[in-house]
Amino acid sequence: MVAAVLAIALIPALEPAGAAPRASSGLRTSANGVDFLNVSVSDQLAFTTNIGEVQPGDSVHVVVTQLGTVPHTFTVSPTAGYTFPTTDSASDLQAYFSSHAPIVNVQVGSTTGAKYFANFTAPPVGVYEYVCTQPGHFPSMSGLLGSGEAPGSLSTSNGPGAPVYIISGVIVGLVVLALVLGFVVGKRRGAAEEMPPERLGYPEPNPSGTQAPKAP
Repeated sequence: MVAAVLAIALIPALEPAGAAPRASSGLRTSANGVDFLNVSVSDQLAFTTNIGEVQPGDSVHVVVTQLGTVPHTFTVSPTAGYTFPTTDSASDLQAYFSSHAPIVNVQVGSTTGAKYFANFTAPPVGVYEYVCTQPGHFPSMSGLLGSGEAPGSLSTSNGPGAPVYIISGVIVGLVVLALVLGFVVGKRRGAAEEMPPERLGYPEPNPSGTQAPKAP
């Protein structure tokens, strides 16, 4: 019972461990509930932004400027606190966004100097990852957009990490210990309640090793 309670209490701690943080997103915020997010893309496969954050519920105006000739996307995940594994391919990202509609998805063409515009309402408080979904552009082209908090506070998730294995080991050890204790206690209780041989019709063992005299 104690082991089960401890195991349940430890389950919430099994969260993915972080690695190095991604580059933070940027914007210029006005004082009237309208935020301006400026993004540049280039053939170097990188987003360039000015550092800042949006405020939840604000109207956000996005301007993406093409500095090169390679097509890109500026796609913001709708899931706060989640970052894509760096091993994800373009098809993985596209599959995710097919079932999780992005907050904004700007398709950037190949014309140098062209500007692309989009608007969206800033999401609830949290940190949201943005990526380019073109093949081979992720994870180089990725960053974090903060809504009501600093955008650089979230770490990239690459797997469960050592803490998960440690906690999992503790839980397994507690379960094994509970099973062993249950077996030992049950065995002792069974021995204590075992019926004596004479009650079963067998002669009582003679500790001295000599044969007990038969009854007349």
